[in-house]
Amino acid sequence: MQRPTIKTIAQETGLSIATVSKALNQSPQVRLETRAVVMAAAERIGYQLNVHGVQLRTGKTYQVAAIMTAPGPKENEWEGVEYAQLLSGISWALEDSPYRVSLYAVRNFEESQAVVEQIVSLKKADGIIITGTRPDDPRIRTMQEADFPFVTYGTSIHNAPHAYVDTDNEQVIRVSMARLVERGHRRIALLNPSAELTYGITRLYSYRRVLETAGLSYDPALVANGSLTPAYGREIVLEMSRFADPPTAYICANEASALGALSGFHERGLVHGRDAVVNATDDLNVSQYFAPPITTFYLPITESSALLGAYILRRMEGEAPEALQTLLMPNLVERCDDRLNPER
Repeated sequence: MQRPTIKTIAQETGLSIATVSKALNQSPQVRLETRAVVMAAAERIGYQLNVHGVQLRTGKTYQVAAIMTAPGPKENEWEGVEYAQLLSGISWALEDSPYRVSLYAVRNFEESQAVVEQIVSLKKADGIIITGTRPDDPRIRTMQEADFPFVTYGTSIHNAPHAYVDTDNEQVIRVSMARLVERGHRRIALLNPSAELTYGITRLYSYRRVLETAGLSYDPALVANGSLTPAYGREIVLEMSRFADPPTAYICANEASALGALSGFHERGLVHGRDAVVNATDDLNVSQYFAPPITTFYLPITESSALLGAYILRRMEGEAPEALQTLLMPNLVERCDDRLNPER
């Protein structure tokens, strides 16, 4: 049996050999519907693209570099969503394209920046996805100056417009704070990520705006920044619950820190719903199994990662970054009323 060729696909679909070739090479000159027909026929007849030959002709690597911080060998604390969950969703989004994801696991921001510079200068990939964005991110500047396709998981503040996917952190905090204030809370703690991250800055800005609107004073002692692990959440509760006027609500940036906060409640003899409450933002919905279950803002990580994959494909095809900017609003999952009840 002869090996299927481009000519075979052309006969199968009724399209010209030139159109089939362009479709297989992901040319923007071919409509998405036509490309889908070609890819379906290729899969049906068992055609395999000679990627190496295409790379030699076009200079493309057909690789998307995903640069993500991974826990080191001595880091045993859970930090919520891991790079593997993001990577899985991105890979699924690229499944029907000739592109594949190459993971670049880095230990810190500086290493991430060095990897970006290397990939861009040596053209080791056709596109890049980065996480952990900062307000004025040098990685973004490097890629923009080189006109290199990229998408960020997170926003920036001072960089030129670029493609991104992120949680709508401003709205999450605004809704969460307004809800807690309406339920009688006046001392609300904000457990934030590291202070240099854009989404932490956005969350703090929204937090302060709601306090101002509600006529409540801002107390910097109620804002914490750190690595979002259970140990961090526990430590903050143990510290803040000893204040002369302790918080009655804790808003945690992820489920891992919320789990630690509940551990802090147990350590201090606090009762959730009587002495204070915990709310969180989550991507895995693990918090439905917490005891007690807590109110969260749930955004499936698969939704964010699928968009990242779709957007990097569109950027590599030349679509303007301004058309590829999405803030996703999580669903509010109210697992308790969150009013304090002294009789509990």
